[in-house]
Amino acid sequence: MLPRQAIWRTVDCPFCGATVTRTDNVVDTARYREALRRFQGEPDSQQIGCGSRRYLPIRQLYQGATSRVLLARRCGRLGEHVVLKFADAGKLQGEHHILRQLQADGSTGSAYFSQRLPEPVALGPDGEGSTVLALRHPPGYWGSLAEVHRAYASGLDPRHVVWMWRRVLEVLTHVHGIGWRHGRVSLEHMLVHPDDHGVLLIGWSGASRGGDATRDLMQSAWSMRALLAGSSASGHEPDLPRSVPAPLAELLSLACTDTRWLRSQGAQGLYQQLTAAAAAAFGAPRFLPFQPTP
Repeated sequence: MLPRQAIWRTVDCPFCGATVTRTDNVVDTARYREALRRFQGEPDSQQIGCGSRRYLPIRQLYQGATSRVLLARRCGRLGEHVVLKFADAGKLQGEHHILRQLQADGSTGSAYFSQRLPEPVALGPDGEGSTVLALRHPPGYWGSLAEVHRAYASGLDPRHVVWMWRRVLEVLTHVHGIGWRHGRVSLEHMLVHPDDHGVLLIGWSGASRGGDATRDLMQSAWSMRALLAGSSASGHEPDLPRSVPAPLAELLSLACTDTRWLRSQGAQGLYQQLTAAAAAAFGAPRFLPFQPTP
């Protein structure tokens, strides 16, 4: 019997290990042929292990001093896409444990927000002396908002920044409500879905239970301020362009500087303040197509 999460997301069968999803969509020809090529054979020399699973790298997403992140797909018939993280074994084990706790939460809204949080797939040795953490990669996510920031030298349209901030605050409202705080909210830790106007908050290795979550809110505000200012802005505290409507600019000024006010609002209160500021600046909400690069 499949776990109840199969109703709303992709799951792994606990008996046979198959990846299963409930959908009425028909597989298109291109994806079928790609799956057939994968089934007919993968080059062993390029495969990366993660415990008992094997993955084929697609491209590198990040290379740091102590970690490396790859986009990959699982070898075999289904070929699901994953993000592979290589780092210190203790750090990866900690992040895996945190994500499993977040995904296991059964409070109101968990079915929705579990899809807005990273889902661990596997953790184990890669067969070459390193430890790797595999996270499911939901389709449609283009890259990080840090990449968007670099692409828009003169800054993003404020209307796009509004929906991006709203998505982040929705997740933070849920996470803070169940007793967690992220601790490192940044553009690098926000993956954007251009078509669905979605944001996936990643980078949970530094998350913790309890404590003051105000830092998450202030970090989210500074991230949005950076998107508005653009990559050509200088200094650690970039000025907002004059094109940013006054209601949004005033809200950002408060959220970037006033810790006491932020603490009184919380994530839900800040979300409501943003909704009101957006309505005052732009009127009724409407969908505006987004391109992650100009």
